[in-house]
Amino acid sequence: MSEKPLVIVDERERASEIPELLVKKGVSIKFRQLPVGDYLISDKIAIERKSLKDFVKSIYDGRLFDQSSRLSEAYEVPIIIIEGDYSELPLILDNLNVLRGALVSLILDFDIKIFHAENKEETAEFISLIAKQEQKKYGHGYYPLVKGKPHKLETIKDWQLYILQSLPGVGVKTAEKLLEHFKNLKSIFNASEKELIKIVGGVKAKKILEVLNKRIDEETDLSSFAREE
Repeated sequence: MSEKPLVIVDERERASEIPELLVKKGVSIKFRQLPVGDYLISDKIAIERKSLKDFVKSIYDGRLFDQSSRLSEAYEVPIIIIEGDYSELPLILDNLNVLRGALVSLILDFDIKIFHAENKEETAEFISLIAKQEQKKYGHGYYPLVKGKPHKLETIKDWQLYILQSLPGVGVKTAEKLLEHFKNLKSIFNASEKELIKIVGGVKAKKILEVLNKRIDEETDLSSFAREE
């Protein structure tokens, strides 16, 4: 992957020092007000960062399980990074089984992946590695469906890119190329095979036209073209 990985960061994390550390590690960042999660890695991965003290506090006030439920509902791969020195636990928690029970619940009931980071530097390292590995395979992209729900789409272009990425073999980059060339969805959907080939190549053009033109009772296996980019 030649371009830098991109991480969408919640506005509430702006002063946490993590964004600056990510930039130093070669990660591009954009600040947004995210409805759930603190760091959006891709259409399927989001990360919630919690200090050890806040994690313990959120167990008692109920925030942890509410946040975990929404995180798990919205993303295929929800992650929580617990940041802090575990040797300090006896100072902030009387019964360690409370913590153990919460961790078991997050894993078994909410299917959340748990990472432990000693400090902010290690948190940033985890986020950086996750972003690089995920986007090396799929590139940048925040528009496809996640468990049946799209992320917040704020502009007409967002919606156009989102719709285009539902086509076989079309990721963010190809969607942007199509939109830049044809200017609107109607022109793309009415394009000839010859016109599409100039932008996406012969194989993808054929598959796109199959999806657009075939009747619903005509089956074609397009599974090998899902998220090809």
